[in-house]
Amino acid sequence: MLINKSIIGLSLVFAGVSAFALDQAGIEKSIQLKDGSTVHLFKDGKMAMENKFGHPYRMQEGEMMETTDGKSIAMKGDEVARLSNAMRAHLRP
Repeated sequence: MLINKSIIGLSLVFAGVSAFALDQAGIEKSIQLKDGSTVHLFKDGKMAMENKFGHPYRMQEGEMMETTDGKSIAMKGDEVARLSNAMRAHLRP
């Protein structure tokens, strides 16, 4: 029970950290997915994925994702390095 609460708390912290980093990275919109991950849409139309633990990860171009409200979207681009750099830049003192 305590472990579950810790995991939930950490995921909320990661979400807050990533949201701040994204403001500086040219992210236009972030969409929560049904599996707990987040897809970030850049201003140039490309996307980057962040898993439910706050880590960027790769997805194949065209792979379908389901949002929390039941909509489907297709992956466009794979900007994992762009998202990773933005997150690292935010964490540096």
